Amino acid sequence: MIMLRYLAPFVLLLMFTACSSQKNAVNDLSEELTLEEQAAIADETIANLLNEYRPCYNDMMGVKVAEVARSISFGKPESPLGNLVADALRFRAARETRTFVNLAMIGESSFRLNLEEGDLTRGEILEFMPYDNSLVLLKLRGESVYRLSQEIAGRGGVPVSGLRFRLEGKTARDVLVNSDIIDPSKHYWLATSSWVANGGEDFKALREHVDRIELPLSIRDVYLDYFSNQRTIDPEIEGRIR
Repeated sequence: MIMLRYLAPFVLLLMFTACSSQKNAVNDLSEELTLEEQAAIADETIANLLNEYRPCYNDMMGVKVAEVARSISFGKPESPLGNLVADALRFRAARETRTFVNLAMIGESSFRLNLEEGDLTRGEILEFMPYDNSLVLLKLRGESVYRLSQEIAGRGGVPVSGLRFRLEGKTARDVLVNSDIIDPSKHYWLATSSWVANGGEDFKALREHVDRIELPLSIRDVYLDYFSNQRTIDPEIEGRIR
């Protein structure tokens, strides 16, 4: 990924230069060529440039990161893949801030793939999490955490870590944070993505945060690192939402 970040501007510069030169040549011949013929010349130039870098890109994206023990997917009210992605956010947020992070939550709409059994490559992780979001910590009052649990219950469940409750219809009962009853006067740190924190999933309880920490860390990198350290990916359903 580091190579691609530095390589991308260089490739774009080359593409711009090549296209600009080609454009001048096409302009000189504008009286002789139709618009379709001019477009074909420009497209061929860009295609040749991309083909030059495609083998390097494919090699990097094909690197094995981890082994998926069995096919895992998202589901409600709780799922193995949902537990995995929420745990990854909570773990990394705690490591970055060197503080205890009480819970984590992220919506399934942030992802584009389930994970299939077998080798998991760098490219597949980038498809799994294709968005350019960052890791965010929100400090919530206990009463806000309780309201958040009710919003999650109203949706039939979303990926969570550190939060447990019993789902009764669309209501959360016996809500616990790290095995403790929520204290309305206490503050809790929640890890999530910038997309969710900015209202992308429309969790109204998150708007009540009393503090916010922006971590300069891509969510994609969080999952690349977390899956690499896992080596074998085999999460379970643990009764977080039961």
